[in-house]
Amino acid sequence: MKTCSYLNGRKASPPKSKMSFYRQLKSGFFEEPYLQLKNSSYRSQIAKLRSSSHDLMVERGRYGSSDLDLSRKTCRFCCSNIDNTMMNFECLPFHETPILESEEHVLTECPAYHSLRVALSEHLKSLIMLKEYAIIMSSTHMKEFGRYLLDSYNIRNPKDSSTPSS
Repeated sequence: MKTCSYLNGRKASPPKSKMSFYRQLKSGFFEEPYLQLKNSSYRSQIAKLRSSSHDLMVERGRYGSSDLDLSRKTCRFCCSNIDNTMMNFECLPFHETPILESEEHVLTECPAYHSLRVALSEHLKSLIMLKEYAIIMSSTHMKEFGRYLLDSYNIRNPKDSSTPSS
């Protein structure tokens, strides 16, 4: 298991509740427009993000150990013993807590998804960076957002190239 050595001795902030991201998305009781997307993979990825039933470490790390064990929730790309990139950030004055693989981190910060963010339309990039997720959910950018989520999922879960496709 990958852990970050910089977690030792660091005071961690309390974890967010399971549905904290969902509260940023939902503004009322109505059928969500993303449910009308024709591509079921895009709909599925948006639904998983909305309900925190995704494969991000912030969610996967909730199970099998203490919810306060932040080492199980750190970003698999930004914090790994194989790539000590994060060790450079350890001494910076603003770096106080580990980088968690959360919804916001994947959408706005993680360098592993930079090429995907660069390819987004300027308007969608602006909405993501401003963390206007409720607007994204009711905008014309839902299809593009669904594709971004699917592509980011594929980066986290690369297909095994040794397995023959059917």
